Amino acid sequence: MKLRNILFILLVLAVVFTAVACDEKGNKDNKDWVMEGADMSFLDHIEIEDMDGYNFRILARPGSNMIGDQYVEEETGDIINDAVYRRNETVKSLFNIEITAVESSDNKASDAVNTILAGDDQYDIVLPHSRSAFQYAIQNTLVNFNEVKTIDTSKEWWSQDIIDSCNVNGHLYVLDGDISTHRLEYGFAMYFNKRIFDELGLDYPYQMAIDGDWTFDEFSKLVKQGSKDLNGDGLIDPENDQYGYYSWHTYGPIEVLYSGGQRIYSKNAKGVPALTLNSTKTVEIFSKFFSLCKSEDVLLTSAATAPKEDLFQAGRAMFADKGLGSAKEMRSMNDEFGILPWPKFSKNDKYNTVINGHASLLVMPITVSDYDRTGKIIEVLCAVGNRDVIPAFYDVSLKTKFARDYESEKMIDIIRESLIYDLGYISGGVFQGVGETLATMSNPDFASYYAKNESRAISDLNTFLASYGKVS
Repeated sequence: MKLRNILFILLVLAVVFTAVACDEKGNKDNKDWVMEGADMSFLDHIEIEDMDGYNFRILARPGSNMIGDQYVEEETGDIINDAVYRRNETVKSLFNIEITAVESSDNKASDAVNTILAGDDQYDIVLPHSRSAFQYAIQNTLVNFNEVKTIDTSKEWWSQDIIDSCNVNGHLYVLDGDISTHRLEYGFAMYFNKRIFDELGLDYPYQMAIDGDWTFDEFSKLVKQGSKDLNGDGLIDPENDQYGYYSWHTYGPIEVLYSGGQRIYSKNAKGVPALTLNSTKTVEIFSKFFSLCKSEDVLLTSAATAPKEDLFQAGRAMFADKGLGSAKEMRSMNDEFGILPWPKFSKNDKYNTVINGHASLLVMPITVSDYDRTGKIIEVLCAVGNRDVIPAFYDVSLKTKFARDYESEKMIDIIRESLIYDLGYISGGVFQGVGETLATMSNPDFASYYAKNESRAISDLNTFLASYGKVS
């Protein structure tokens, strides 16, 4: 690091620490994070500069885990809230900037499109729903991150899988990384009820997962043992009884595709995304999955058909798949639960964890007046988030506060290492909801469904590639 950078950092930290030490209560016990900031070697590649009070402006979705993932007003004692606050205070101090945030009108809004097209420089970054992010991109409203010199996408705080999947013909308009916790929060996991396992005299599947033997067939065997007619009326129904597996149309039916290593889009030899959904393995995957779901041991539901209570939290489901962040919702469960990766389709496959499309992605409007200045702030927010926010979410919250045993910690490590993005799932097109669509069919025959929609899907992809990647 250059000498003037070191001196500037030390000066900033000294000023901040002095201010903290002299707060009106004279209490600095909860401000030890300032001292932790003394080791800033992970920012050696960044030229620290005084930005003279620049206001870094964020547009994020409404909700505590949306806009609150980026900006909070104060420390509250909540581990993640406070980590976000401290990250922002650190970055503000380093660059002498302000950070402000505005909520978008709703969860899937593309509010900034019109202001960008009008040439108004209102936001430095936008964090929209993943599918809304691509609506920004195809309307030519976003900066190509490959052209931002102050963002180093090779760093460990950036998701390499999304960079590979979404970098098309030199065009990369979306990023994901440790500027947000969403990559972890919305990565699918398989939860299991320990009491039900104990009552059946079954071993928890942890060792199978560690040994690479946690497959869909092994999962299915367990599911078929997990349902139970609790009220003795001879039927298994959602309001009264217990299921082996409980899932939603938007969960299991898409995650199972990736359990076998399949993707809707994959890059061809020229590095251009191509439609690769259809294969004999995809047919086999969906056939096995929906065959299991037809049994009385499984409840596959939607918002329109969901039972009055969450069956897993109520202790009436042996397995349920949800995002990793859902663990915090289950702290009030009476039963102990464990966390597993979604099973591999077969032993020869790898664990693959798709990130729910509900997660946010990071984009930069083309109206930003100084791409490199904004890029530098983004890079440091992401880097400091890697150091401070992700450990708070991952190590402290998930692994000790929410996960209820040591083995689940190992499982979370497996899940984190297996996170993937499929451009075909998050960017739009006919097949982005292939699992959900099949789940709503009385006869979920993938082969016939694909055949009917292939030509439109190819046309949609070509249109997308022309807009997003300028591929002719």
